[in-house]
Amino acid sequence: MTAATPRSMRPGPRPGARALRVLIADDDRDTVMTLGILLRSESFNVRLATCGAEVLALVQEFRPDVVLLDIAMPDRSGLQVALDLKRELGERCPVLVAVTAHSTDAARRLTAKSGFQHHVAKPYDPEALIRLMASIEPAD
Repeated sequence: MTAATPRSMRPGPRPGARALRVLIADDDRDTVMTLGILLRSESFNVRLATCGAEVLALVQEFRPDVVLLDIAMPDRSGLQVALDLKRELGERCPVLVAVTAHSTDAARRLTAKSGFQHHVAKPYDPEALIRLMASIEPAD
């Protein structure tokens, strides 16, 4: 977020709408914390996970609208987590956003094939990420 962007001009949640529930999963704690701070500052309801194994349990408990998911996690890849979520939840699966250092066309095809609706390459533009999040409607 640039300091010059007035709060009233930023594309956060719509007035009167329920705050979007966002689960952020990345094995890099600094990345999770930074992204959490960014989204909370824009009034999103955020939970954090630092491994792929945590995601499935948190999705059941928190019922996020969106999962921002790193692809390269050591315990369980984000690709496998996405496939598991799609298989277990079907139509009730949250919107899946790959947030990854892999930005090739092949990586984008792989994330799409695994069930991700969006692919955000690191380093990401914070304002572009906020705009993407603001474009997603809450599930209920």
